[in-house]
Amino acid sequence: MKKYLLLLLMTLFVLVGCGSSIHESVEDGDVGVPTEGQQTEDVKQTTSPDASSLDETATGKSETNEKAPSASKTDDMRVHFIDVGQGDGILIETVAGNVLVDAGNWNGRQVLDYLHQQQITHLDLVIATHPDADHIGQLPLILNQLTVDEIWMNGVESTSKTFENTLNIIDEKNIIYYEPEVGDGIDFGDVAIDVLGPITKTGDANRDSIVVKVTHGSNALLLTGDAGVKEEQALITRFGRELESDILKLGHHGSNTSTSQAFLNAVKPSIAIVSASANNSYGHPHADVLARVIQATINVYQTSKHGDIVFQSDGEVIKLIKAKDYTTRPEIEKEPELKEEASAKAEELETAKQPVSKDALEGCVDINDASKEELMTIIHIGDVRADELIRLRPFSSVDGLTRINGIGSGRLKDIKAENKACVR
Repeated sequence: MKKYLLLLLMTLFVLVGCGSSIHESVEDGDVGVPTEGQQTEDVKQTTSPDASSLDETATGKSETNEKAPSASKTDDMRVHFIDVGQGDGILIETVAGNVLVDAGNWNGRQVLDYLHQQQITHLDLVIATHPDADHIGQLPLILNQLTVDEIWMNGVESTSKTFENTLNIIDEKNIIYYEPEVGDGIDFGDVAIDVLGPITKTGDANRDSIVVKVTHGSNALLLTGDAGVKEEQALITRFGRELESDILKLGHHGSNTSTSQAFLNAVKPSIAIVSASANNSYGHPHADVLARVIQATINVYQTSKHGDIVFQSDGEVIKLIKAKDYTTRPEIEKEPELKEEASAKAEELETAKQPVSKDALEGCVDINDASKEELMTIIHIGDVRADELIRLRPFSSVDGLTRINGIGSGRLKDIKAENKACVR
């Protein structure tokens, strides 16, 4: 019996000793393949840095971000001017949502077909600038086939069947309905949509058109529906330089009831869009309007000639993505008075190129030490840009103003032509 007990104790001693040596071997890495549970634990330890390694990782990320595009770099936005014939239809496509401004004429389906082509099934916002059938014409089709979150209308009623159908579908589908006021706005990521008009409501469909400015970084687009010259003047009085935009869709399809010279001077677009059908009975765009635009060296795109027109903005640069190959500088016989105005403008620009006299320099606004209020008297320098200018001081020359967000070569040219800003 004692012999058996002795053998049992010796066996237990050997087993305990072997187990201890195996455990020590795993910890020391002597065993080639650890168990599954032990392998997982080792991986966790490897990928969970201590406080010092976290600091190093954070520092590495900071350095990477400094080399990446600046925070002001924005996501792309696309603006589609859809060829709807005689009417308006504009799609604003952003990474944060899709907005449709107007929906073509009642006797077509170009807008709906285009949205299908772009694989768009949902609209976050629809803006119907006014209830005319060439602006809300295809809304019933669109509202029935796509999902829509919200729709803005100007509150002017119409007796047309299209208008009645639109309101009925809005009610049936519980779509949010809103009549915006001046100062209202909505953001879609980096894209801001601000309501600028109508300044005063008259009850007239065209005059009460919803006017919106779409801003993406330093780029801007102005849409005025069918607002007329009086409404344009009200916008100038109320907003002044805030109207400045890269792209202007000409009011009322290029009719001479809109797009006054004063309005062009205030907006200063480099691109103008005419949304109208070829050989329409209204004569859109009217020759005098087209002449004013061409005289101002603005590139003109017409849906009747260029088809669907698409621009892309990265917040800094606007690029043409799609348009039929057709000249943007149509020849047109200018009226005598327009020729005289063009000559006077050329002479004015030539004068601006001349060296600035010492007396003129003494009366200028020194951008390095002028107050914010003084800086805001310079063309293109508003409240926000004045603050940025002050932050970026000093400047070695006026050319340095291009460091300010939104001031490119075109606006710098205007600033230098005004001959007010200087560096003493």
